[in-house]
Amino acid sequence: MAVMEQLLRLLRLTDPPQPAGVLISGWPPATTMPREQQRKLADTMRRLPGRFQDRLPPAALHRITGAAAAGQWEKAIDQLVMALYMRHAPVTPAERAELRGALRALGIPTRRADTLPPR
Repeated sequence: MAVMEQLLRLLRLTDPPQPAGVLISGWPPATTMPREQQRKLADTMRRLPGRFQDRLPPAALHRITGAAAAGQWEKAIDQLVMALYMRHAPVTPAERAELRGALRALGIPTRRADTLPPR
């Protein structure tokens, strides 16, 4: 995973490592969210990859969907944004907002979604 983090930093898609216990987004980590908010995030993470099925290869979608279904939301959103970025896949303003919301809820910098081309 260290190589992936270095790649993301080089592409300016992530911040430098933060000291333990520091929240990047100011939102609570998913594990400390109220149960209702966790359910909403889980529903979003299960549904989100399917919105991009016309722009991503089946293998990538399968990997992302599998991570989301297994509750590995950070991995799923990271792979989704990276796959969209690497394929120069355009996203609508609504899709970008949904990606930002998921990133924010997971404590991941939202600028990753800002680098995706508009649709």
